[in-house]
Amino acid sequence: MNENLRQHKQKTITIYAAMHQDVPESVRISIYADHFRPFVQELESFTDRKVYVVFGAGEPFSNFDYKGEDTMATLRRWEHVGRQYLDRYRAEGFDMDDVHVAVLVTGEAITGNMLGVALTWPPKGTGQFAIASVKGYQVIGHEIGHLLGARHEDSEVTFNGWWSESYMTPEQQPLRSNSYRFSESNRKNIKNYLATKN
Repeated sequence: MNENLRQHKQKTITIYAAMHQDVPESVRISIYADHFRPFVQELESFTDRKVYVVFGAGEPFSNFDYKGEDTMATLRRWEHVGRQYLDRYRAEGFDMDDVHVAVLVTGEAITGNMLGVALTWPPKGTGQFAIASVKGYQVIGHEIGHLLGARHEDSEVTFNGWWSESYMTPEQQPLRSNSYRFSESNRKNIKNYLATKN
């Protein structure tokens, strides 16, 4: 790409969301509005990047066996299949020069109470592959947050007439509301990570 064009190209984050076949049709109808739009708006509000979500399906993604006690083994298998998922879009001409992640969106928990998990690597604690359930409205944003450098220890619970949890709250409490935002510390973590990318 011409260097002048590269400098003027808007930096982006693309979320490639593979829909598992167990996500109910009643959820699919409003999945962007309910599970992605608040997260996308939050990311765009502080990263100075446009965020895109690309939904896809089809085997072996839609029938990936994600349930089980060994979540690390499951994540490593999803990493392998997720690379195939990204390769499919690359072959279709999608621009893979931007920041991109692949998340398997599921209808159920991975195991027990575990609704999501992200494969991250040191030293930045970032990654590219995650699995997230639609059983909670902040789960997808939480797991993608991990891929972008956000951390549990920098989450916060705020009070504005009622207790509200930020995206990275590790154990969500049913009586608290969702703030659909990252704490200032996690916003900084994400911005620091993105500053190292294109």
